[in-house]
Amino acid sequence: MNFAAVRHIPKSPMAYAQDEETLHIYLETAKDDLQKAELIAGDPFDYIKLEGKYRWRPSSEKNLAMEKLYSGRHLDYWFLEVKAPSKRTKYAFILHAEGSRYFYGPRRISEIKEGFNLYDPFEYFNYPDIPKEDLPTFPEWAKNTVWYQIFPERFARKGPAGSHLPWDSVREGITNHHLFGGNLAGIRERLPYLADLGITGIYLTPIFEAFSAHKYDTIDYFKIDPQFGTEADFRELVRECHSLGIRIILDAVFNHCGWFHPFFQDVIKRKKASPYWDCFFIEDENFIDFPISSSGLPLVPENHRLKFRTFGKTALMPKLNTAHPFLEEYLLRVARYWIEEFDIDGWRLDVSNEISHEFWRKFRKTVKAVKPDAYIVGENWDDANLWLRGDQFDAVMNYELAHPLWKFFSGEIDGEEFSLRINELLVKYPKNVAPYMYNLLDSHDTMRMLKRVGDNKEKLKLAFVFLFAFTGSPALFYGDEIGLTGGGDPDCRRCMIWGEGQDRELFAFFKRLISIRKENPDFTAPDLIWISTDDCLAFRKQNTIIIINNSPAERVFRFEETLSDLETGKQKEEIKINPYGYRILKKVRPMV
Repeated sequence: MNFAAVRHIPKSPMAYAQDEETLHIYLETAKDDLQKAELIAGDPFDYIKLEGKYRWRPSSEKNLAMEKLYSGRHLDYWFLEVKAPSKRTKYAFILHAEGSRYFYGPRRISEIKEGFNLYDPFEYFNYPDIPKEDLPTFPEWAKNTVWYQIFPERFARKGPAGSHLPWDSVREGITNHHLFGGNLAGIRERLPYLADLGITGIYLTPIFEAFSAHKYDTIDYFKIDPQFGTEADFRELVRECHSLGIRIILDAVFNHCGWFHPFFQDVIKRKKASPYWDCFFIEDENFIDFPISSSGLPLVPENHRLKFRTFGKTALMPKLNTAHPFLEEYLLRVARYWIEEFDIDGWRLDVSNEISHEFWRKFRKTVKAVKPDAYIVGENWDDANLWLRGDQFDAVMNYELAHPLWKFFSGEIDGEEFSLRINELLVKYPKNVAPYMYNLLDSHDTMRMLKRVGDNKEKLKLAFVFLFAFTGSPALFYGDEIGLTGGGDPDCRRCMIWGEGQDRELFAFFKRLISIRKENPDFTAPDLIWISTDDCLAFRKQNTIIIINNSPAERVFRFEETLSDLETGKQKEEIKINPYGYRILKKVRPMV
């Protein structure tokens, strides 16, 4: 047996409280190394007296069998749900391999031989208590939300063009400084369109006053950018969203501000004499060691080393010191203000993994004190477990899911590799966290999914079928539903297509898929069972079977049960799937 591959970490995503009386326990072992795995578990204070001595005893007479839930490329993942009515549990693993049994606790792996003391509680992992206040809580509405991300400058314009470019007049070579005049009134005018599509949540990229088209270079966190409209416009947008059953969240850009933010401009002018000097990370007073244009913009030479910290390497976005007491209070006031004054439903947190955990803990307490069911979703591109323990975020933008989807549907990996990566993801996040994740295929920061699959809309559909069938809340980036394409940033930020240029057949597909998702709670279940893992994927989620044929060949599946097609309503045991086609099937309940 490969002892080095055996791993369990207590009080982690491998051992966490699902509720006040239930623990979820995971074990990792080398792939195909064990015949079975078992758990011994019990209250740490359960002792019995035998032959004049007290001996600890587990709560069950028999060892508890673990399920080999998933396999990855190199590891097997074993799982067991354990009841803990006393809210405290000692536990250890029994590993069966090569005709032998091994005891695995926090200090050793030992072969179980005659005379082995199997019930020494000091050799057991310990889950000492399940405090109710430590259990993560989530806004229940977020679990079933269908999100729609809007880049306000490029979504819709209402009113005269003024000095802005004609709508959709630039596609090739679009930049972050082309201005087409998208505004809040335009979004509000298109709300019936989004409601008809089935959208129940809107995420707006920044709407606060800023210099660029993207608005991630904030000038004033308490002011709507004049191009987008007024506070009255935004207040009415939120009101109308809520009247249609649509939630709305804003983008909190707290890692950095813009070059023209008054705090940074004061530092440029007064240097260390500025009260905001320590709100930034600056080496010395000679930090502006490059020219500034007549309009006040930095003219930084290529490969010049900046003497102040920034987002990426752009002088236009100086990094904020969120640990500074004044700045911390200022940003937390921003977080409160837009909820208290405009009733927004939460925040998306830009570059959230570059800001301290301590700040985000205070942010969460601030936001939840004002609106307990506000949704907090971070922009983390990697494993985000440290932010998802109930003290910081409710979810993250799930790029960990997007990445294997990109690779599979663009042909870079095959179905088997894809399924293994999905298996590894399914054990990465706790089952009580996963249903609230913000699942996406593209965003303002990435290539459009349609472009990624070679502008093949049939493959685009397949990718979104998987996304909608996966646990978590699915998200569209504006225009996905009507065939808007584009490469990486900034090409992904083209103007929304309105009128005859829309692909209405694709719109009908998304409308249908959203409806199926809303009516089928099986989609929100955390786990799946693979039926086929070649380039025609098939998997079961409770009573639903999803088949996604990412290949040029027709495929046929035969089932022993009668299945109903959720799009056509037809019932069959033999299912044919066209090349680059899909089927969403539901087990037909027998007549009673």
